[in-house]
Amino acid sequence: MTAPAARALAHRALAGALAMLLAVLGIGVVVATPASADEPAALSVAISELTPTSGTAADTLTIRGTVTNTTNLPMSAVQVHLWRSAEQIGDQDVLTEVLESAPDNPLGRRMLSFEAGNIFNITDVGSQRSQAFPSTAKAPKTSFAPGESAQFTVTSKISDLGLTNPGAYLAGVQVRGVPQGGQNRTVGRARNLFVLSPPASKGTTASLGAPASTVVLLNSRPSMVSDGVFADDHLAVELRDRLARLLSLARTEGVTTMVDPALVDSLTAMAKGYRVKAGANTRPGSAQGQQAAKEFLAALEPVIRGGKAYRTLYGSPDVVQAVAISRADVISLAARELDAAHPLAALPLAVVPARTSLDAQTAAELAAVKPSLVLAGNGATPSGATPAVQRLADDSTVPVVPVRADAFDGGPGPDPSITPAQVTGRLQATQLLTPAGAVTLVTTRAQADAELAAAPWRRRSTLTDRIAKATANTTFAPADVEQAPAGLAPVWADQLQEAEADLQAWSELVDRTPDATTLTQVVLPQALSTTWEQNSRAALRWLGAARGQVGAVRTSNKVSLHVVGSFVTSSADQEVPVTIRNGLDVPVRVRIFFTSENPQRIRVADTPVFSVGAGDSETVKVKVSSSANGQVGVQARLATPTGRAIGTPRQLTITATQAGRVGWIIIIASGVVFLTGTAIRIRQVQRERRGSANVAGDKGSGV
Repeated sequence: MTAPAARALAHRALAGALAMLLAVLGIGVVVATPASADEPAALSVAISELTPTSGTAADTLTIRGTVTNTTNLPMSAVQVHLWRSAEQIGDQDVLTEVLESAPDNPLGRRMLSFEAGNIFNITDVGSQRSQAFPSTAKAPKTSFAPGESAQFTVTSKISDLGLTNPGAYLAGVQVRGVPQGGQNRTVGRARNLFVLSPPASKGTTASLGAPASTVVLLNSRPSMVSDGVFADDHLAVELRDRLARLLSLARTEGVTTMVDPALVDSLTAMAKGYRVKAGANTRPGSAQGQQAAKEFLAALEPVIRGGKAYRTLYGSPDVVQAVAISRADVISLAARELDAAHPLAALPLAVVPARTSLDAQTAAELAAVKPSLVLAGNGATPSGATPAVQRLADDSTVPVVPVRADAFDGGPGPDPSITPAQVTGRLQATQLLTPAGAVTLVTTRAQADAELAAAPWRRRSTLTDRIAKATANTTFAPADVEQAPAGLAPVWADQLQEAEADLQAWSELVDRTPDATTLTQVVLPQALSTTWEQNSRAALRWLGAARGQVGAVRTSNKVSLHVVGSFVTSSADQEVPVTIRNGLDVPVRVRIFFTSENPQRIRVADTPVFSVGAGDSETVKVKVSSSANGQVGVQARLATPTGRAIGTPRQLTITATQAGRVGWIIIIASGVVFLTGTAIRIRQVQRERRGSANVAGDKGSGV
């Protein structure tokens, strides 16, 4: 062992012995001692609260959480110590190192004053009773059993932590204890990022770092399947929870808001009164949901008019996936201009890719629809410095705003490291240390809670201000793209094609192309919504219900064809009856196509377009032409006026006998034979008669 290591070990042993002695004697004193680097953690420690996440030297730091004995050994003398590192986290590179560091690096120091609240007893320690469990001299708490959990609270004046300059630091707890058969050591740790704020002066708070840009995205998983009818009632729940919290953040000064028009359309329908599908039927939506929709829209209105809001692509489609399955046209559908009466019609367009990951091919497709901005969190930064704004393409002026996609990833280890307190600490440290000012995208309640936590030093800047002040000197180039899970894209490509075919068939059948166009613009982008989050089962259910509003006319046989299975023709050209039944509540325009297995022998003429009334049947006669006797199979297929197949094809068998023609030939031939024979016989009789007369004359002359 080296001399420095030996001295450090001796110092730790001395400090530990002193702390134990003082604890036994009940004497409180503030003593800082370094943590051991070679003592493995054994207990699970979760920090549930660290307040204030941004405090001044005049404040008191409080840490609350839970300790759980995840070992198979009971422990005694278990104490939670407030811990901190005095090493300031000066920049983003250092923050990255801290987040990736081992739980005991940096060593830091733990506080040793029981009376000052630096220490919390899980079990009895000497004469100090447990603060986590009921404990008396007659009923002591001497052991922390396997599987047992306890809540703790430790505090310290920030001025006692030995921190000097305002900035980001690490604070947390260390748990000391004696495992059965072992020695007193560190048996658990948890670390949290927090910011030491500058002191306030003359009623104002000094700022730190560059201005941050917080973006709230208001959207929700598709639910409305037709006007006023919803597949489920999840939106009513979100209005009371996630969306309500996001709206609170959206109304905060300097925050940018992005709103999905599909969400506004759904809320507008809910506010008028709505129904929810229940199997094959529907039930009334909740009155609370209707009222919540009204209140949300009313609270959203000033945000929309406040000059710091954008509209997103309709339905928030996953643009990268759309391009990957060769459906970039969905992007154009979702980027369409809204009707002038729509609440979001005047807002500029923003594009938010799934997971804020963008690839080069999708960037080129987005440039074509010319949004006002694109958010992306995966831009390559060869120089190491993330620019405030980039260009979408070399020949495009569309700005790409880099997003800190990792801002809500939680604090340093050990696990668990994504408690609300650790998420908030990570966010504030990221906002403080990003040179160009961090841009964060908020989509969940937990993220909104983190953004709403107090940070007196933080300044917020809207995206409009950020773009106006920045110069886009570089073109966006993807560093990495998180691809959609394998097998998902082909499924969606097929489903989109089926849905689109249904809509087009419906529009041709009922002659309502404008309505079908609107449905296509609504359904297809939502079918690719980022909000599905790979939940293909829910997405397929919704898409099936959305397609159902046009009756699934291609496959449901709501409009169907009926023919006899077989019939016999008795002439070269003959008419055969065929019936069409319309089960829709609107008139349809259809035609019938026929395919013969042997058109050289028998063929059936296709029909012109004709109409069938709502709920009616129509029988038409089709022309069958035969050129030879025999039996031929024919397929009858119902179609839209343009020839798009609908319903189930029908098979029929046609037998051509042509018996009438043969009969006439026989009759005529028989007549010819009869007349010829008669003529011959008459001539024979006449010859015989002339011969008899000549004989009689000869006899008379000879008498």
